[in-house]
Amino acid sequence: MKLLVLASLCVLAVARPQQDFIQPEPTQYASLQDAGILRMDMSQQEDGSFQYGFETTDPIVQDVTGQIKQIGEEVGVVMQGSYSFTAKDENGNDVPVTINWTADENGFQAQGDAIPKDANSDGAAIASFDNQF
Repeated sequence: MKLLVLASLCVLAVARPQQDFIQPEPTQYASLQDAGILRMDMSQQEDGSFQYGFETTDPIVQDVTGQIKQIGEEVGVVMQGSYSFTAKDENGNDVPVTINWTADENGFQAQGDAIPKDANSDGAAIASFDNQF
């Protein structure tokens, strides 16, 4: 019995927090604008289609639409959208970046000036890269 009491006390001593932990106060914002969100909207229709978007003070903007589509024998969700943000160039200047994208039965396809272009559209660059290794 003494062994059981001693073991219980040891377990309690080990399980006790070793230092006083002060939990930080959660950040509370009075409004979305206080949190840096200028716009946030979303909707879903009865047919399953949807849209959402937001804009922040950073400035970051994203807009997306999607709908259900019959793809062969399966049903899937296809989406399209865009996002934009500000990046820095090699001189530290702000450069706006916008990417437009589609995700459908053909996969994810993104387009934008910030996405590197393949100089050899026939895929020879990929074959050349593979041959190097």
